[in-house]
Amino acid sequence: MATQVADQQLDNALKQLSYGFYIVATRKGGQDLKTREEDWVSAATVSWAMQSSFHPPLITIAVQKDSDLNETIQKAQAFSLSVLGKSDEALIKKFAKQSEVDYSNQSVNGIKYTEGETGAPLLDCGVATLECKLEDALTTPGDHLLFVGRIVGATSKDGQPITEADTRKHYEGVSERS
Repeated sequence: MATQVADQQLDNALKQLSYGFYIVATRKGGQDLKTREEDWVSAATVSWAMQSSFHPPLITIAVQKDSDLNETIQKAQAFSLSVLGKSDEALIKKFAKQSEVDYSNQSVNGIKYTEGETGAPLLDCGVATLECKLEDALTTPGDHLLFVGRIVGATSKDGQPITEADTRKHYEGVSERS
């Protein structure tokens, strides 16, 4: 019984952390990927992202180990992070599924992108976009890897970031479905 209470306390405590919604995007040529034969853009919703250094400016993101995003970031050695705004809520679910890429129009799930200096797609959405060169990948015993990116470019727009508190979507606690 004590374990059940401890698990419930852990779940409640983890739900008190603040979580935003972001889209991480990356691109790599197919010749360098094990699971692809052509160039590949991978983009997905993530909730776990934070600034992790002032000098140099670094961010850390958590990405599922069994995702296309994981492999592509490791091969590309770069990624972008778009901070979603309150008006971008529909994109959370849209990028939680398999990405549909239109290479001829440079768009992912209907969102236009430009290629950044690292080759990472910079999506035209959100209230801010950070372009990062991969500095480190940290393997954990958990189901996510931690990627540390050095920020090499940034843009911002007017608006407020969306958080889990603003939505009914949750990716927190001791279970993916909490």
